Amino acid sequence: MTHPPEAVPEPAGGVNEITVAVAVSGSDQVTGADRQTGRRVQRTVNFDQDVLERARAAATYLAAYEAEAGVRSLADIVNPAVEAYVAELERRYNGGAAFRPVFRMPPGRPSRRA
Repeated sequence: MTHPPEAVPEPAGGVNEITVAVAVSGSDQVTGADRQTGRRVQRTVNFDQDVLERARAAATYLAAYEAEAGVRSLADIVNPAVEAYVAELERRYNGGAAFRPVFRMPPGRPSRRA
């Protein structure tokens, strides 16, 4: 069954947008459980413009001139960085265990708690 694409908000001023390609069968995928390597899911993420420009420049340079770096695309920079940060958050706030799986994140930004 094919589902309509998710609506993506326009990026805010001073923020660039990047879409990371991921191929997943089915619809609502659980995150954080039974990890399968090589699975890719397409999501849109907003980055600060300077961070995105630096990462793109690094990926382009390393792919062209430094094969031993193992960076062939922006995803080769983003995925390990996100994985390392999530592991740190799990260690710091959840006793080293993966956070409870979710089917969908709530839309928009969470409200600030006082």
